[in-house]
Amino acid sequence: MGQKTVKESPMRYFVLRGYGETPLLEMKESALPDINEDDLLVEVHYSSINDYDWALSTGKPLLYRFLFGFRRPKLNPGMEMSGVVKKLGRKIKNLRVGDRVCGDLSDDRFGSFANYVVAKEKSITKIPDNLTLEEAATLPHAGLLAQQGVELLGGKKCQKILINGAGGGVGTLALQILKKDGVRIDGIDTGEKLKDMQNLGFDNTFDYKKSNLRKIDEKYDFILDTKSMFWPWDYIRRLKKNGTYITVGGNLSNLISILILKGLTKLLTKKTLKILALKPNVGLEKFIQSYVKDSMKSLIDGPYPFESAATALAKFGHGKHGGKVLLKLRAE
Repeated sequence: MGQKTVKESPMRYFVLRGYGETPLLEMKESALPDINEDDLLVEVHYSSINDYDWALSTGKPLLYRFLFGFRRPKLNPGMEMSGVVKKLGRKIKNLRVGDRVCGDLSDDRFGSFANYVVAKEKSITKIPDNLTLEEAATLPHAGLLAQQGVELLGGKKCQKILINGAGGGVGTLALQILKKDGVRIDGIDTGEKLKDMQNLGFDNTFDYKKSNLRKIDEKYDFILDTKSMFWPWDYIRRLKKNGTYITVGGNLSNLISILILKGLTKLLTKKTLKILALKPNVGLEKFIQSYVKDSMKSLIDGPYPFESAATALAKFGHGKHGGKVLLKLRAE
């Protein structure tokens, strides 16, 4: 008798049919994609949700429509994932079939809301055996935003630190990177995140619905901001002499104003305003080593079934989540 042919499972992935406050996600199926000689195919186990996915879904700010399509996005959602290598192009040197990996696809081709992705080797990092694929999916983007944001501080010694938008993936990881004896770290967020932040080790927590950054009567050596909802003057007022403000993302118009005024701010006040331009996957292996060595913890909301991606994305977009919102594509 001849050998039975094993039917290959199809590729399942989400596309966005248009823009809207309710995510217009549609699941599609296709045969597994072919790969080029410098590509690899990864079976995705987990994919996490980021600000990019919400912006792509809503088409806000409007600049995204100029970049990604006026009526509907040309890119598929998803940028941060973990999984297992299934196929390699002949030019791939440092990975093997069966390797457990994670990566940020924002400098590649996006599309990690899928059970398989094709990626370049630069976007994929092998993970150690003592790190779960669930945790690994939360680290490539949020972890490096936190790590590179702290590195942008340039080793400056700080005694009082404030993290705005502290209950998400970036803020909770940044706390663990920065927390040392004698350093006070306060955080701003809202809802159930505040309890998680207290449990994680923030010294003081502020509900932005009552005490946002404008209303806190404190001054800080360093402010790390994940939201950037105010004008530069509001950040300057909250900094001590020679203090530093670093933003890793937020409102586009406010980011532009920071970019324009940071030079004048430094000249007139001796205070520093900086915007982090993330370098995707740069230093990810080293960060993962520190994450494991220091017994860091990634706060996870979920994981949610892949079929519930629209619900999970809406929860993220409306700020109803805590930590990293995770989609589960398959069991480990």
